[in-house]
Amino acid sequence: MNINAKYFGAVTYEEKQLIHIINGLIGFESHIDYLPIPFQEGDDALISLQCLDDEDLSFILMNPFGIIPDYSPELSDQDLKELGADSIDDISFYVISVIRETVAESTINLKAPLVVNAMNRQAKQIILEHPEYTFRHALGDMKRKED
Repeated sequence: MNINAKYFGAVTYEEKQLIHIINGLIGFESHIDYLPIPFQEGDDALISLQCLDDEDLSFILMNPFGIIPDYSPELSDQDLKELGADSIDDISFYVISVIRETVAESTINLKAPLVVNAMNRQAKQIILEHPEYTFRHALGDMKRKED
C-alpha cells in the first residue's frame, strides 16, 4: 500500500506496520489508524506518526527515555488489558512533541503518552497521574538540566 506522508512524500507500507489507536488521540478521536515512520531507519528516538485517512495529519513522537532517563509512566491492569498486553515488557511509550523553530521553544507532552503494544500494534493515549508531568515540557529546559 502507499501513502503520501506529510514529512516523507510517497511511502510504501504493509498493513502489519500500522498501529491502531484505541479511541484515537485526544482531540483527534475519529482518526485511529496510523503509520509510524522513523526519521532514522531502525531508531525510534524520533517518529512521524502519519494518519492514514488524512495525509496532512502527522504527529512527531519521541521516545521519552532518550530525553528523560528517569521518566516513569505507569499503566493500570485495565490499560494492559485494553492493549491486549501480557506484560509491561510488550509496551513502548512515546510522547507527542511540538517542534518549533528552536529547541528552546519546542515542547513534549509527558502527561499523556502514547502507549503501544509492540506485539499486536494496538495503542492508546493515557493520562498519567504524576503531578510532575505536564502537557507541555519545554525541551530547552530539559537540555539545560542535562548540562
